[in-house]
Amino acid sequence: MNPTETVILARYVRALCPQQKFDEYTPDAWYDLLGDYDLQDCKAAAVEIARRQPWVAPAEIITEVKRARTGRLDYFQYEPTPGETAVEFTRNLRAQIAATIDGHRPPQLPYAGSPRPVLELTAGQTVPEPWETTAGTRIRSAHAVRCPKCGADGGKPCTAPSGRRLTGYHGSRVDALNGAA
Repeated sequence: MNPTETVILARYVRALCPQQKFDEYTPDAWYDLLGDYDLQDCKAAAVEIARRQPWVAPAEIITEVKRARTGRLDYFQYEPTPGETAVEFTRNLRAQIAATIDGHRPPQLPYAGSPRPVLELTAGQTVPEPWETTAGTRIRSAHAVRCPKCGADGGKPCTAPSGRRLTGYHGSRVDALNGAA
């Protein structure tokens, strides 16, 4: 941020927090503290701070900008180019991380998965529900069998005598699973 942008930021914060005291030296002091940061990042940070409290301090702007810049790395994944050497990998990785932190996302790579749609892959096939069994299928969960104790059908949770749903299974339902397998 240059001194002119710092004046713009100070005026912006003054508009956000009219009760905060500013004088002709405020932008100079703020430039000394915020000169290394981007104007747009500082304005966004000032807005977030002003939503929480009536005054905005430069130290709070710095903290908020650092949090936002770190958050931009969420879900960042570097994909090296084929044949890239270790030195090129390190240089390109650092450049992409710096660009991402600055708010410039690298272009997304095209999807390298199957070009065929799922419906084409599963055409004519039916997927049975977990509680349905056919010849040759194996029941894998107690949730798939009828509970002998409470009478809960396959696919339904066990219930207590009061009618409350249980988070687990009755022991007899697990035994029924072992007997059916």
